Amino acid sequence: MGPNQEAMRTREANRKHRAKNQIGFFVFVFASLASLLPSSYAEVIDRIVAVVGGRIVTLSDVREERDVRTRLGEKDIPDDKTLARDLVDNYLVERQLDDYPNADATDAEVNDRLQLTNDKTSASAAVQKGVRLRIRMQKFFEIKFGKSVQPTDEQVRQYYMEIFVPAARARGLDPIPSLADPEMANAVRDNLIQESLHREATDWLDTIRKRSNIEFFD
Repeated sequence: MGPNQEAMRTREANRKHRAKNQIGFFVFVFASLASLLPSSYAEVIDRIVAVVGGRIVTLSDVREERDVRTRLGEKDIPDDKTLARDLVDNYLVERQLDDYPNADATDAEVNDRLQLTNDKTSASAAVQKGVRLRIRMQKFFEIKFGKSVQPTDEQVRQYYMEIFVPAARARGLDPIPSLADPEMANAVRDNLIQESLHREATDWLDTIRKRSNIEFFD
């Protein structure tokens, strides 16, 4: 082998070695930068399932919400798309909360609510955050619609006769508590208020959705 060929082989080996080192360097830099990226950039790496008002909802968000609901003993929603829609609704409500300081949740209220859940001893940060948001949303709707959902005595009586009594009979309840019982009357009134609040909140959310820029992805 002549000197020229030997020199060429040496240069080619050096080139491959430099290229290998450069690849390793770029992999190292990429991994280092990925670990330093703020959470807003990290979300982009996750699969996006919805965007609402510029807010990204990822598959990880959906999975976290499902875990929170399981720990809180709430109804399971196996469908990711349905759960993503719930997260979008939660965000639409959450955007309004800053305008309602009376809807804040104290640490004591969060702890009291946690004592009623399946996660009494070591609630994760996600569970605590979920409970706090639920309390704030409940207060928000009570403040926003509470005055408009105060049922009259006649409405309570009608609800008792048309809703409660048939349901109690269907369940075989005997005897059926009388509406003359103050505890029964208060229970019926509270249930009627909660159903009315739910209808008001549903109608309000439907209006907010139509005004918002929402996109879902498969």
